[in-house]
Amino acid sequence: MTLLQSPRLRLSCFAGLCGLVWYAAAGASAAPPAGQAVSFQAADGFRLSADYYPPSSTAGDAPFVILLHMYRTDRTAWAPLIEPLHAAGLAILALDLRGHGESATTESRDRVIARESAIFREMQADLRGAYDWIVTQPHIDRARFALVGASVGASVALQCAAKDRSVDAVVCLSPGLDYLGLDSAGDIAQITGRSVLMLATEDERDAPYTLRSRGRDVEVKIYRDLRAHGTDMLGKVPHVERDVVDFLRKALGQPAEQPVYGSINSDVYHLKGSEWIAQISPTNLRVYSSAAEAEARGLRRARSQGPGDKPGSGDTPPQPRRRP
Repeated sequence: MTLLQSPRLRLSCFAGLCGLVWYAAAGASAAPPAGQAVSFQAADGFRLSADYYPPSSTAGDAPFVILLHMYRTDRTAWAPLIEPLHAAGLAILALDLRGHGESATTESRDRVIARESAIFREMQADLRGAYDWIVTQPHIDRARFALVGASVGASVALQCAAKDRSVDAVVCLSPGLDYLGLDSAGDIAQITGRSVLMLATEDERDAPYTLRSRGRDVEVKIYRDLRAHGTDMLGKVPHVERDVVDFLRKALGQPAEQPVYGSINSDVYHLKGSEWIAQISPTNLRVYSSAAEAEARGLRRARSQGPGDKPGSGDTPPQPRRRP
């Protein structure tokens, strides 16, 4: 499936035509909005800190993005990107990953400095906790969810998208192939039915192109005659903020008219009104914009409407028996 065949992107063709006008409006205010300092637990109980920027409008539910910083930096590195994302109508959670910034204990910081691969794998629990927190906030559209990561943050984002098929789009600034023990080349091969954008300067072009060859629907943009890594590109490389925002706007599309529901741990999705939805743990519940979107990501429709139904009596018609 190509990007133009994506069910979500077909819905957003009009949005793509208006991209330049929309970005101009996003850049109209130079001052970034004030973030709300928040704290919550990762899925394994580790205490995390983040800045939350609620959506700029409360007229409807907004798409949301989680920002994942580079190695040995923190959430403040995203400052130049906050205003364009916020003006675009996204809710934003800029997270300090464990061992970094205000999410660091002495032990976790030492593990990061020692480059222990295990702590970078544990950051998936950080993302699960961040997702669980942000979807409880007002005016959040659970069916439109993106990740933006830089350097090792890009590796963490790709690993998350490989496991969680509700991630609609991933932006990677200066991604690596096998950085700090995270196999991005293996993870991107598992990402189907989603949009991925790789951004890098000329000196770091090899990894994005290799990742594109391993994945599907991957776009690469290389900034020529420049040298900057990860979030260091922000505010320095011309148009990088616009490129991120325009991509997310197209990839996230418009609000869903007929969302479907699933579990992060299951290959099945359920139509609205199914009794199975109430059986899914809140931390595992995921929302997709349409049945077509869920199926493009490898899910299949449930065969019943609830625990009391016989197979074939609910979400899908019974399948004919095969002749021996």
